[in-house]
Amino acid sequence: MIDKHVHVTACQNVLNAYGDTRMSLRQKITITLVLIVVVAVALVPAIQSIISSNSQAAETPPSAAPAEPAARNNFDRVLFAGDSISVGRDAHALPESFRAITSRHLKAAGTESITTIAKSGAKLNYIAHSKSLPADLDLAIIELGTNDAGAKTPTVTFRKEYRDYLERIRSVSPSVHFVCLGVWYRPETQIAQDLDTVIQQSCEASSGTFVSLSDLYSNAKNRGPRGIQTWNGKSDLFHPNTAGHLAIAKRLLQELSLPATS
Repeated sequence: MIDKHVHVTACQNVLNAYGDTRMSLRQKITITLVLIVVVAVALVPAIQSIISSNSQAAETPPSAAPAEPAARNNFDRVLFAGDSISVGRDAHALPESFRAITSRHLKAAGTESITTIAKSGAKLNYIAHSKSLPADLDLAIIELGTNDAGAKTPTVTFRKEYRDYLERIRSVSPSVHFVCLGVWYRPETQIAQDLDTVIQQSCEASSGTFVSLSDLYSNAKNRGPRGIQTWNGKSDLFHPNTAGHLAIAKRLLQELSLPATS
């Protein structure tokens, strides 16, 4: 390493000589060049230090912010109870059914156990008397009444059966939260309106949440077309298609405060 004191002494000597009026122009030019070289040599270490510092700063990656933990729900144990819609009828593929979509989001948010009690063509009374009823549920999603609307089950009978079913579930799951879906049926009919009223009143009386499906049914894009091959046979004009299942799932996920994506 070149001693800085040497550079300073040399520069002083050159300046003293440069001030000598007896020197020729050529000598002064030569001294000027020497002075430039001396100064440049003296600055080299400082320039190298600056370049090195900048290089290290550019190569050092910024520290990554700690990832925030995913939000966790309070529904460790979940029940789906329903009919062909809960089975997944007329979704193009089973993973595209409203139950499958909702289940994926529940599991991603921490749900550990999901039980499904569902059968195509089942009325409320059939599912309500199922022997397989899990205990210690945190959430029960009830999608029943559509086939009762089709069969024109008397409203008084349906009301008693619905309330009895909710009470049966709560008897083994005291802390359960109910989410009750309305019927998938022609909303202009009296039977659909009556059963939706029963479902809403019964669910809210049990501190649950009612989710209407009537407007989703009315949207023709959520049903049909007839005769399309699905995972469970040919489609019809009644059951929700893939778009219909997604619409139901989004509405349900909104009630559960979960991200409404497929």
